[in-house]
Formats: sequence, structure tokens, C-alpha cells
Amino acid sequence: MWRQLLPASACRPLQTRLLSTRRTASSETISALKDLLGDRLSTSRSVLEQHGTDESYHKVTPPDAVAFVESTQEVSQVIKICAAAGTPVIPLILKVEPENMSCRVQAGVTRELLNTDLRATGLFFPVDPGANASIGGMINTNASGTTTVRYGNMKTNVMALTAVMADGSIIKTGSKTRKSSAGYDLTRLIIGSEGTLAVVTEAELRLFGNPEAEKTMICSFNTMKDAVETCAAVMQMGIPVALMELMDENAVEAINKTEEAVEWSPLGLVSQMPGSRGLVTDVAVPPSKLADVIVETQVDLKETGLFGAIVGHVGDGNFHAMIPFYQDNQELMTKVKSFSNRLVERALAYEGTCTGEHGIGLGKMNYLSVEHRDSVDVMHTIKKALDPKDIMNPGKMFYGNAPSY
Repeated sequence: MWRQLLPASACRPLQTRLLSTRRTASSETISALKDLLGDRLSTSRSVLEQHGTDESYHKVTPPDAVAFVESTQEVSQVIKICAAAGTPVIPLILKVEPENMSCRVQAGVTRELLNTDLRATGLFFPVDPGANASIGGMINTNASGTTTVRYGNMKTNVMALTAVMADGSIIKTGSKTRKSSAGYDLTRLIIGSEGTLAVVTEAELRLFGNPEAEKTMICSFNTMKDAVETCAAVMQMGIPVALMELMDENAVEAINKTEEAVEWSPLGLVSQMPGSRGLVTDVAVPPSKLADVIVETQVDLKETGLFGAIVGHVGDGNFHAMIPFYQDNQELMTKVKSFSNRLVERALAYEGTCTGEHGIGLGKMNYLSVEHRDSVDVMHTIKKALDPKDIMNPGKMFYGNAPSY
């Protein structure tokens, strides 16, 4: 994943990972990149390990090098060198225009930093996936979250992009207008592509005015079914809710045991099983089917004997089952894997999706063809046309089997 990092005062170097997913970078490629970037190309073990680790359960795979690039042009030069050698690459606040209710940012600026800078204008960027993610990462996964029910996801709120293609060419997609009927929508093609089509370096974002007032309500229900059906009724009444979140009793108990109850996360649940890791599932179904799917999932958890919690963005039909597990307990891992598979199959049977907001990545490649069937062939065709050498985040979305847990 490419990261473009930009503090409020000046541009910090963009960070680029060259990952050895299936093909390692040759000494000649490393040398050419070193000639281009000098000390801004790192092969330090600590730097490689830092950029090869994430919060998932997948095996850590350090890259061969990390390039600290400072402009779109340098990104282009790096990709041209890598494209010539067939070396895979993985892509890890410029101007605010209050009168247009938009801003242009580099892809590494974080959501919280952006909204801090916007505070004086009375505007904010609404997409909130929970973590303080970079805008580039949010674009690559088509992130959504707590506020999607009112403001939409990244595809709704990104107006234009600057991106570097697999041959090193630089393109600009979209425009500053709120609508356009000109040509193919390349902006939304790239959003959610998980770095497999292009490296995003800049984005034009929609902004919204801060609400004059907010009111928070916490409601308790006897059953999850009652809670979901009540939320559906609220939505049908047209009440302008900014977010609508759902938690079952296990999630509430975990939150009550953490110091920062407002920041609910899988960590509170994992803390109840010291030494464990957390699997967070991610499915979405039509709102009318949500109550049935959640009730069936609760029954499945109980019958399987797994300890877990259910939380969700109930306003848009997206929910997560969070299950702590021990990786060295094979019997438990088999149960967790089977449960996760059944949950995805249940969501698809209810005309939903295998991933509402987290993306396909490695873990859900097998489900992409089940969900989209013949249209996956079109996706393959687009991928091959834009990245014929398969250097852009290879091994994601399409190829290989889902890894074991």
C-alpha cells in the first residue's frame, strides 16, 4: 500500500513499498532506485518490518525496499523503473476551497489531520471508518463507516483523482463539478481497487458544513431483532440521522471494561482472552434483511460455541461479528474459519455482499466470483489492460486461494 504523508505545514516524503509477493526486486532494480532516490530508498530491516506488518491475521511479509518519494513525478519514475523490471509495487493538504465546499489533498494526509485543518472553515470531511486512516487508504478500499447512512462512502465523496498508472504515466480523473456525464467514470473505477490498478497521489474531496446541533441517543432493547426493526422504522420516517450504530450485549460488556468506552473496537473483546487475536468479519445485506441475518448469526455463534460480539452500522445494513481466537489452537481456528465462511454465504443468500467496507484483499478472493459471477471476467479484462505486467499490488482480489487462518 502506498502512503502519502502530509503534515499541516509541509510535505513529508511519500512512502512506497516494493513487496516480494511472488517476485523479488533484483539488485539492478534496487540500484536504479537508489540512484534516483539516494538515502530515501531504505532496505533497513527495521523499516522493512514496519512496512510489512498490519493489524490482520495474515503472515507478515516484509517488502524488499521502501522508497520515500516526494512528488507524483517521483512516484511515476519509481513505477517506470519497476515496470521495466517487472517488479511488483504496492501503493501505501494542498488546497481548501470553502466556496466550492471541496479540498484537494495528497493521499497520505489522515482523516483527523484534514478535519483539524478544516475546523476554522466550518466544513468537514464526513467519511469516518473509525480509525485515523489515510485518505489514500480510504480511497483504495472505498472506505465507509459510522456516517455512511447520511453522507455516503468514499465513492460518493471523492470528486477527482491524480493517479500514476502501471506504465508510469500520470492521469487526472473527474473534475471539481458535483456532476458530469463526460466519458467513463475512471474516478470510481480506481476507488476500491485496492491498489491493483493505479497509485493514487492526490484527491479532490467533497466537504460538508458542520451541523449546528447534534443530539445523541442511546436506546436499549430486549432483543437484537427489536433493535434492528426499530432502526429500520426510524430510517423510513426520514429522520436525518448522522449515524446509527448497533451493539449486542457482549460488545457493550467489552466496552464497559475498557477505559475509553467511546472508542469501541475489537480490542475490548480481545482483552477478555489475553494473548488472543481478533477476527472481524464484514458483510452487508439489504436493510430489510438485516434483522433476520443478525438473529441467524447470533444463533450460529451460540451453536458453534464461539465467544464473540456483533456490532454494526445498522443504518446501511453493514455489520461485523468480532471473534477473539488463539492461532495455535487448531480446533478453535477451524470453528472460526467455518463460522466466517457460513456468515459470508448467509449474506450472499440474502442478496448481500461478502464485504461491506473492508475490501477483498487476500481473505475473500474466493467469494468475489461467487458474488459477481460473470462480471469478474470483465474485472480481469480491465486489470490486464491497465496492468499487463501485473506489478500493481499483485496477488490481491483475483489470484490464488484464500489463505488459511
